[in-house]
Amino acid sequence: MVRLKQLANALAMAAFVLPLSANEVQAVYSDSLSLQGLTEQVYQRLPGKLGETRFEQLQQANDSLSSALFAEPATANLNHFNDAVGSGDGFQEWEGSIDMPLWLPGQKQAQQALSAKIIAELPAYQTELKLQASGEVRERIWQVKLAEAELAQSSQVWETAKQLEKDVKARVEAGDLPTTEALLAVSNTLEAQSHYVQAQATLAEQLKAYSLLTGTELLPANVSESLAPQTDISAAHPSLALQDQVISRLQGEMGLAQYAAASNPNLSLGVRRERGDDKESFNHSLGLGISIALDDKRYSQPAIAEASAALTDAQVTRQQLEKQLQQQLIAVKASLAASQTQLVLASEQDKTTQQYYQLQKQAFDLGELNLVELLRSQTLANQSRNRKHQLEVLIEQKTAAVNQALGIIL
Repeated sequence: MVRLKQLANALAMAAFVLPLSANEVQAVYSDSLSLQGLTEQVYQRLPGKLGETRFEQLQQANDSLSSALFAEPATANLNHFNDAVGSGDGFQEWEGSIDMPLWLPGQKQAQQALSAKIIAELPAYQTELKLQASGEVRERIWQVKLAEAELAQSSQVWETAKQLEKDVKARVEAGDLPTTEALLAVSNTLEAQSHYVQAQATLAEQLKAYSLLTGTELLPANVSESLAPQTDISAAHPSLALQDQVISRLQGEMGLAQYAAASNPNLSLGVRRERGDDKESFNHSLGLGISIALDDKRYSQPAIAEASAALTDAQVTRQQLEKQLQQQLIAVKASLAASQTQLVLASEQDKTTQQYYQLQKQAFDLGELNLVELLRSQTLANQSRNRKHQLEVLIEQKTAAVNQALGIIL
């Protein structure tokens, strides 16, 4: 009996000497930070933000080309002929000209249209990035909230275990319970404390991931979302809107493909200065010429076919994306509905389980129940309470997931 009492005291002391962090891990909330402001911060930090500059660069390049006077660079030509290495009669000929490639009908307008479609893609790209930022913010915030719920529950379980251990020790000292019950109570407290320490570590990990994403350790005070009234995926969904702009740009590129290998008409303007021999005076003439390609359409066919294939691929991608978004929406809606139904059942189960535990606790206090049975009922009560709290947080998380699937930006 003495050895059991010594062992019980040793275990009791161990429960209070386990190393704990000096400061309990906890999230810090700020009323001045909103979900919208946080999303904007994350948007500015996204790697894809750097890709926005390419649209302006492409537009500027196309604008520069479409505003050019000629379809291709004008070229200057200078030729000189003489018979110095032959007869030596003094024959000379000087000829200079400027070649000016002309725009084909509709070519310049097609280039300008492509430029407009390129810059029109930028807002859709930015909106898609903001939806991506919203999704990452939602994911990280609700992972923190789930970890918080787990920590709160494990803290409550630990406090309950410590109180039970205190009561058991008092009854052991009074001789109402055997010493072995104190050992079991201490073991139960240590297990609860272990879960609490693990929950703290999980929350700390989630807070660090949140900070790496957002660049701040503060969380918005209000993180709850209302379910959007929209019920289905629309063409205005940022992902679909971006793909529509991609298709529009590819249509513009296809319009230009017919000019890809075509030869532009070339207008040539030149002067010629010539004489037959030393005795003759130089003769001056002005020349004007134009060259037009014959049957060059077949040379553009490979470029047209390639542009058409790219356009078809983009249209197929758009259809697949819409189908994928619809399936994702169906899945998250079903998951939300299931969690809402489960919460109703979990609330009723928790109410019943807590009543059962209180009856078991009364039986234990009266000496009609041993500690093992009480701990079993306590574990059941803790599990049902934890399940209820987790579902409450999960419902809010899944509400945000439905909004994300619908393309709602924070």
